[in-house]
Amino acid sequence: MKRNGTFSLQQEQLDAERQQALIRLLLTLVTAVVLLKFYTSQGIPGYDDQPIIQTSPVEDTAVLALHHVIILIALFATYSIGMWVAVRFFPRVIRVTNVVSSFLEIILITFLLATTGWTGIPFYLWYIFYVVSVATRYGWLRSILALGASVVSFAWVAGVPQNSASDVVPVLGFMGFLLVLALMFGQISEKQINYRASLAVVNEFRAELAGLSTSRDVIDHLINRASQLLNVEQAFFLPAKRGADGSEGPGLRSVGSNSALLATFRETGGVWNVEQVLKEQRPLVSNNLSFHNPLPKGEAAKLGIRNLTAAPLIVRGSPVGVVYAANGREKRLNNSDMQLLSLVATQAAPVLENALLWERLTQAATSEERLRIARDLHDNFLQTLAAIKLHLERCKILVEKNSDRTKEGIDKIHQIATRGLAEVRYYLSELWLMGPVPWRFQEAIKRCADEAAVRGGLRVEVDIDTADHRIPPGVAVSAFQIVRELLNNVVNHSHAKNAAVNVRTAEDRLILEIVDDGVGFEVDRVRAEKAAAGHLGLVGVEERAQQSAGSFEITSEPGGGTKATAYLSI
Repeated sequence: MKRNGTFSLQQEQLDAERQQALIRLLLTLVTAVVLLKFYTSQGIPGYDDQPIIQTSPVEDTAVLALHHVIILIALFATYSIGMWVAVRFFPRVIRVTNVVSSFLEIILITFLLATTGWTGIPFYLWYIFYVVSVATRYGWLRSILALGASVVSFAWVAGVPQNSASDVVPVLGFMGFLLVLALMFGQISEKQINYRASLAVVNEFRAELAGLSTSRDVIDHLINRASQLLNVEQAFFLPAKRGADGSEGPGLRSVGSNSALLATFRETGGVWNVEQVLKEQRPLVSNNLSFHNPLPKGEAAKLGIRNLTAAPLIVRGSPVGVVYAANGREKRLNNSDMQLLSLVATQAAPVLENALLWERLTQAATSEERLRIARDLHDNFLQTLAAIKLHLERCKILVEKNSDRTKEGIDKIHQIATRGLAEVRYYLSELWLMGPVPWRFQEAIKRCADEAAVRGGLRVEVDIDTADHRIPPGVAVSAFQIVRELLNNVVNHSHAKNAAVNVRTAEDRLILEIVDDGVGFEVDRVRAEKAAAGHLGLVGVEERAQQSAGSFEITSEPGGGTKATAYLSI
């Protein structure tokens, strides 16, 4: 496994080869020690009370020569150390190394037994290591080839064709033992290789899903990858019915090029019906749709499919949908295909569910943004329109009685409309001005204060201390709108001569403070009256502060001025 925790099939195989290289080194060391011990013990009185009745196939006497010991140790040491170095320092050529090892190792083992077979030392254990290593490396098919090479080699070295039946029995027993090892380790290795390959595919698929943000993209990618991985003609997705009225879940949609397939597995389909698969919560596979996991009679022929597999997408017990893969040709789908589809579906399900949640939150945010705009277009713009309406009604009455006063009214309407238009343009320009850069935020606040001073005929002091802080864009916009609304209140209601705007940061908060020396008011009573009349100024300020994980305070009394403070989290 990679040290960063990400599964890698190549790294997993490399780790297995390194373990085998260490075992090979250990076997070589044991072989060298046994050979040296046997060589030094030859000819020592009392070493062996039994007369030697066999002779070395390479010597005329039953003596292991020193040069044979040296050659064997040198060959096996060179081979084992070379394999260890290759897998340790040259992992990129591991496949070539494995192929060379599979051929070279059986030759070395054959030479070892041909040289030392008469000694009775059980060096045939190398055959066990060889068969097991090939089985774990390639799976059971090639382990049979390794077994065949071992059988031929061992039979030739043991001289089975020349020996009596009694001598053949032990050899056949050892061959049978090798056969069992080959089959057992081969099957285990085959499953591990398939599982590792599936994990590698799932790991890659998971990385691909990380770059997708919408439910549509996730479903489309799931379908495409299912088609590629299983090599099927058709793959399609059906969502679960999660609506209260039995409709498909919000944001989910059926995906597939064959409308007949979608309709069949949505409405009928027997055990393959999307709701039935989700109810059972287990994948299905069949290569005989009239017998095993059958479709309703005649459906398979009508749809033109022969092989079918399906996997449910479920997140914490909540059904999302089912992904299907189907073939109309003679391309069988086995359990490995079903398990792979299930793994892919399991990875896609939470990503799809998160994408749906994000889309719902985005829709909710859009609705909230509409409410925010409604709050922004309250008192000032509504008052402007109301004033225009009032003056138009007066002009309508005066148009026939007093033309001079009518002209004055029209001029007044023009002034009001001009001022309202300027306010709208200013408001929009200030919104565009907002951004994550602190100096732009400061400039927006200063412009807002200057505009309020001109409109209200008062003196406004501005003190901003946020030079060392980056204010998030969302917080900056909320802060600007709060300051703008509070200054509008000062201009329209306070009759103040002086006001001050203080903006500063303290720890993780942005503090906005607006103070005036106006007439003041009874806070609780006025807020209740304004809210009842539909004037949402202070309510909107408080809501914006809460949206930024903050709070809003206002203190005032008649004749004592007003102080409003908003705290926003940054």
